[in-house]
Amino acid sequence: MKIIDKFLEHSKIPYIISGIIFLCSLGLLTMFKNAEGQLVELNQAVSFSHALAKSSDDLTNYGRYFVATKNEIWRTEYNNVLKIRNGVLPDENGIKKSFKERLKDGPFLQNELDILLKAEEQSNNLAKLETEAFVWIDKGKPEMVDDIQTHHFMAAQLLMFGDEYKNFKKEIILNTQKFYNAVDERLNTKFKFYMTMAWSLITIINLSLLLLVMIIIHKHEEKPVIKRKIIKKPIILKDET
Repeated sequence: MKIIDKFLEHSKIPYIISGIIFLCSLGLLTMFKNAEGQLVELNQAVSFSHALAKSSDDLTNYGRYFVATKNEIWRTEYNNVLKIRNGVLPDENGIKKSFKERLKDGPFLQNELDILLKAEEQSNNLAKLETEAFVWIDKGKPEMVDDIQTHHFMAAQLLMFGDEYKNFKKEIILNTQKFYNAVDERLNTKFKFYMTMAWSLITIINLSLLLLVMIIIHKHEEKPVIKRKIIKKPIILKDET
């Protein structure tokens, strides 16, 4: 107990504890800021995955609309999606930058980038099938013989709805999800570390505050109690005579 009392009575201890609380508070803010950064990066991964998947789906839908209806408006929409992804036209946010350039500007590791870039390459390979289907449509439009025209149109539809096309689509979806999972796994590990550190710092702060309270109580108890002296008045006896 004497050791504890000496520790609590040391004049510099309150300042040291206050410094510890201050430094831990700064560390706590840093941990929370880093954890928030992990969530922002994860949202970016979601955004890029969604952007590639959406552009791939748009190309598929517009390509199939054109093959089915032969209406040029769908080919125009199809080409616009490609131009936006290649950075020829600005996107909905007014940014004129290719998907690959925007992705490389992100805070991702190279192995994560490779996964999503592979998905983009697969989407570009799918665009070759779509372009080939458009060629068959262009061949069939001016054809006067119905059987030959039908053959050209059927060839286009087989390219757009065939097994090869479906397999390409599955690979694109698989790799976009794989990219997100890779980023999520990396960030989740960091997030758990930051949260563990944050709780450790909170524990240190609470213990430090408890120690400060003990010091205050101890100093209050050790103050000497000043006793008041009671001055007795002399008793004066009256003379009865």
